[in-house]
Amino acid sequence: MTTPEPQAHRGFDTRLAAYCVVIRDGEILLALWDMRERDAGFVPRWTLPGGGVELGEAIDAGAVREVEEETGYRVRIDSLLSVDSGLIPAHKRYSGTEYPMQTVAVLYAATVTGGALRHEAGGTTSQAAWFPLEEVAALNRVERVDAAIKLYRENLHQESTK
Repeated sequence: MTTPEPQAHRGFDTRLAAYCVVIRDGEILLALWDMRERDAGFVPRWTLPGGGVELGEAIDAGAVREVEEETGYRVRIDSLLSVDSGLIPAHKRYSGTEYPMQTVAVLYAATVTGGALRHEAGGTTSQAAWFPLEEVAALNRVERVDAAIKLYRENLHQESTK
């Protein structure tokens, strides 16, 4: 990812989010990001389970909480895969549109330790499902899914060569 030149702003918001890549038996766990309640023209897309970290919450704890909220599964964090940042212009935000938003996304590899698949109620995702890795390319998904699978595979390869 390229890093844009820093820009001077009178104000901006920051959003810290954490996501988990959960792969088992050749399938990945995804959640359907669905903002149609806020934007009737929004087209839902599959994403990694995860989301905003609460003020004062440990980042890994936020990732674990978000996965359970969105999918019903309890997970264990296995490794840190990446930390990435981005910029959302004010006019493209779904809330707090007065200022642009700097995003920081922390990506973990995780393993299911309990729970059962269910859909989130009243959140920003409307479904959760397992997909065979070879079928992911056919899904309407956010870019983060493809990048996460690549990072997961690279991390798995590095672990196997130690």
